Amino acid sequence: MTTFIDEIIEDLLNSNIPLSQTVIVLPSKRAGSFFIKNLKKKLKDEVCFLPKTLSIEELVEDISGLIPASQTQLQVELYHIYQQQYNQGEPESFLNFLGWGQTLLGDFNEIDRHLIATKPFFDYLSAIKELNHWSTDKSSTLVSNYLIFWKSIADYYENYKTHLEKLGLGYQGMLYRKAVENINDYLKDDEQHYHFCGFNALNTAEQEIIKRFLTRPSTKIFWDIDPYFLEDQYHVASTFIRTYLKSWPQLNPDNSILVKGKSRYNSEKNIVATGISQNIGQIKYVGQLLADFSQNDLENTAVILGDEALLLPLLNSLPHNIKALNVTMGLPLQQVAQAAFFENWFQLQLNFKENGFYYKDVLALLDQQYAIILLGDIRLTIKKEITQKNLIYIDPLKLNITSESTALQLIFSSWKDKSRQALAAILKIIQLLKEELFPQKNWLQLEFLHAFLELFNQLKNLNDTYTYLGDIKTLKQFYRELLSKETLDFRGDPYSGLQIMGVLESRVLDFENIIITSLNEGTFPSGKSQNSFIPFDLKIEYKLPTYREKDAIYAYHFFRLLQRSQHINLLYNNEAGGLNSGEKSRFLLQLATDPDVNYSYKEQTASAGVTLKPKTLKKIKKTPEIIASIKKHVEAGLSPSALTTYIRNPIDFYYKYVLGIKELDEVEDIIAHNTLGTVVHETLEKLYEPYLNTVLTPAILTKMEAGIEQEVRKQFAIWYNAINIDTGKNLIIFNVAKQFVRNFLILEQNEIGSGNQIIIKALEAKYSVTIRDGVTLRGTVDRIDTVNDVLRVLDYKTGRVEKGHLVLKEWDDLISNYNKQSKAFQVLCYALMLYKSEGLPQSTEAGIISFKNLKEGFLKLNKDRNSLITQDLIETFQEYLLQLVDEILDIDTPFTEKEV
Repeated sequence: MTTFIDEIIEDLLNSNIPLSQTVIVLPSKRAGSFFIKNLKKKLKDEVCFLPKTLSIEELVEDISGLIPASQTQLQVELYHIYQQQYNQGEPESFLNFLGWGQTLLGDFNEIDRHLIATKPFFDYLSAIKELNHWSTDKSSTLVSNYLIFWKSIADYYENYKTHLEKLGLGYQGMLYRKAVENINDYLKDDEQHYHFCGFNALNTAEQEIIKRFLTRPSTKIFWDIDPYFLEDQYHVASTFIRTYLKSWPQLNPDNSILVKGKSRYNSEKNIVATGISQNIGQIKYVGQLLADFSQNDLENTAVILGDEALLLPLLNSLPHNIKALNVTMGLPLQQVAQAAFFENWFQLQLNFKENGFYYKDVLALLDQQYAIILLGDIRLTIKKEITQKNLIYIDPLKLNITSESTALQLIFSSWKDKSRQALAAILKIIQLLKEELFPQKNWLQLEFLHAFLELFNQLKNLNDTYTYLGDIKTLKQFYRELLSKETLDFRGDPYSGLQIMGVLESRVLDFENIIITSLNEGTFPSGKSQNSFIPFDLKIEYKLPTYREKDAIYAYHFFRLLQRSQHINLLYNNEAGGLNSGEKSRFLLQLATDPDVNYSYKEQTASAGVTLKPKTLKKIKKTPEIIASIKKHVEAGLSPSALTTYIRNPIDFYYKYVLGIKELDEVEDIIAHNTLGTVVHETLEKLYEPYLNTVLTPAILTKMEAGIEQEVRKQFAIWYNAINIDTGKNLIIFNVAKQFVRNFLILEQNEIGSGNQIIIKALEAKYSVTIRDGVTLRGTVDRIDTVNDVLRVLDYKTGRVEKGHLVLKEWDDLISNYNKQSKAFQVLCYALMLYKSEGLPQSTEAGIISFKNLKEGFLKLNKDRNSLITQDLIETFQEYLLQLVDEILDIDTPFTEKEV
């Protein structure tokens, strides 16, 4: 395959111009590297001086005499000018400025790159802004200041440029305008032969510069445009070049070089467009395609990412046959996992209160890799303290930690909302990390760390010069701005193996095999999004680029990639799950509908293979050791909840009672349901406790009701270590607890008012009874009382329980069906314990009080519509209970998981 670069080299070698006197100007540095590589290959063993290669930005910088400033410095310097010039009261904070400053910089850039006469332009712009805010009412201060700002925009622009020029700096557009001013002086003493290669969409400044070069016979321009596009007057890919060929008088057959021969685009080649669900599906499909490529094919293959955010997923999806690859786009620093440490640290400090750091922020930070490296086992101590004491706010520096840790002091010392203090702490932490990582020779981690060091040093230098980053919120926002722009360059052979690049990196380069991803409207091309203060009509008036020109640029890059390629795979997201997600690119429609082409175009869909495996329920065989462990539990006493756990799912019983795996302790910043239940239980116990064995009266219940709030608050202080339960969801739950207790007392009042006599016999009564040798049942009964000489065994439930839950139908269901009979099983256990311990009176009932179903009152256990607990009923239940225990102890019955 003859590439565009090969054609330039051929023309260069066929001329009589010494290579050492030639300058090759290309759209990017990347293209220059490939040019030199191909030229060396062509020269073989010939000894000579190679030509100089420059990107257009390097040439412009050279001509202008200015140094391009970083975006960070440009924003700070612009804010400096804004503060100096602003005279309508208090200027906006730097944090607010960050929201619009970058957009204003972008507009200044466009104005200069297109050599717009600024005075009439800014007059026009301020007039439009004023028209947008006309009103018959009296103008507000806000609108007045807004209009004054736009009337002053020309002064901001001029003062900003003057300020930067004094520093020897400039933004890109400023360099371009300065280069146009200096071009004649630059060319006076320059006798080099310039070749401009592969340019397409040129801004006005670039056009003026190149046209001035073309007035010299020693300059040539090589256009990378296929004849097929050039001959079609309506094809968007040739929009710009066709215009230049018609309108530039400096062009002639000797200096304007077009692609030779017949069309390479309109030739025999295979193009396959594949619709795949989701971005990750596209990346996985790229991996499948590459797995079928030979090593020779891979050497001439490029993967073009329409959405550059897919780089990391792609690197993790490459097949094993990829032995070498080159990534030209750089890894965004914000995609590095370690960036989360600094993000969480900022969040921790921003949420700091007088009583400490918010526990979720502490836990999030402690789980970051850098925190693990720096704090080691201290992390576990802090985590344990938080969960055991249910700390919502915590100051780790006040914990009793024996080992001294500089890192702990640095991380959890308050920054006091001062950026200088924050940056000092961050830089010290980075130094500590370096000292930890360097002996391990963890070069990749050190590379990441060095990138963060440079970023925060940059912030420190700016903060030392200016005072704009004063508070932590502003510092964090500016850090995020920097982080989004910083990249880590990959190192390796730039010419060997698979090439992975973005759309712009592909300029001038040609490959036999091409894979392009994300060919969806809104991504490739990018659509109508314009981040600018300049209205669309004003852009049209002054011939500034709009989304239409941007679409034409994307079209050129896309169709140029296809020109010399033979095997092309185009991927797009076909899932209509969001805005633009399922709409394929217009470029695919052009390929599909072009009637006069010789290539083969095919559309298909693909999806990831899905293998559905039937769920296999777990089975744990019982060993003598397991049986011995279970026997210890049975002898010590099985609780009703342990037995119902086995009925619900034997595997859960195995994990909890055999292996001893406890539920994960978590901090309750919002009161959990089980804590609410505990508080209600304990409150009722404390309220009723003074009146044991006493006939309840309305006066007693009224007295209890007066103490509800105090007792509920006291129980929350015991069972829930919250700083404040008087705000947010906790306040709602606190009131729910009070209402539960109050509603229950009202229920008791109604019972007494109906002529019933209630006597409390026991509260939270603990029992441990032997059912059979070696089998003990133990548990706590919430309440035992008598109502009109009927003994009642009560269990409180803060959840909802219905009457049907306590209807005993089939005895077999009682020990096998948790959903239907677990509540009946539990109250029968309590009745059995009472029977074994004290015996049961002739009239005994057992049941549940459901606080979410209080209108039903006491929900009684009943069998065959009889609610009395008889000796026969209890003895029958005991038989089934022992049957369940025997099953648990049976070595031949494995613990078998139940489907939930």
